[in-house]
Amino acid sequence: MRVTMIHAIPESIPPVRLAFHDEFPEAEIINVLDETLLIDFDDKLTPPLRQRMSNLIRYCQDNHADAIGLACSVYAPVVDSEKDLLEIPLVSSYGPVMSDAVAAGTRIGLIASVSATLSDAEYYLRLAAQKVGTTVEPNLCLAEDLVTIMRSEGQTGLERRLEEEALKLAPEVDAILLGQFSFAAALSHLQRVSPVPVLSAPHSSARALKTLLN
Repeated sequence: MRVTMIHAIPESIPPVRLAFHDEFPEAEIINVLDETLLIDFDDKLTPPLRQRMSNLIRYCQDNHADAIGLACSVYAPVVDSEKDLLEIPLVSSYGPVMSDAVAAGTRIGLIASVSATLSDAEYYLRLAAQKVGTTVEPNLCLAEDLVTIMRSEGQTGLERRLEEEALKLAPEVDAILLGQFSFAAALSHLQRVSPVPVLSAPHSSARALKTLLN
């Protein structure tokens, strides 16, 4: 089974490989990277950017994907308009992990480095809660330096910076959600140091795609 993942930054590719190794090892993972998806994004999902993502999704389907997942959080709204037009499953970066977050409790901490990602994450978290007839209390953490630190200091820097924010959130929340795929590289470290559960979008997506394809 071929699962094609669409990325906007190269740093999200290793966490995806790790997540599928953990959750769906029998899948063949194909990673498609277009860095202009983030370079050209200026805090707003414009019609040309929507069309660019739509074209990438169709490209993946035409190249024999059995399922497609998005690893770029700010493009999650495109899934809503595209999923019913495809012949194969299409999973956003938010859908599966938001369901897992709602199941974990009502007070959910969200960590992201882009304000648009944080806003979208809050929207999809509330939507997931609404679908199961409950409410949530999002606690938002915008840490704009995370990607810069990840690129300059690597894994150690990412773990250190995310740990700082996770420990600030932990007393106020039931679970913490890492709002960007690339942050999942720090998941195992955060699960060791955080007193509350930490959720990773790639791991949730891998589990959801395994269910859809089996």
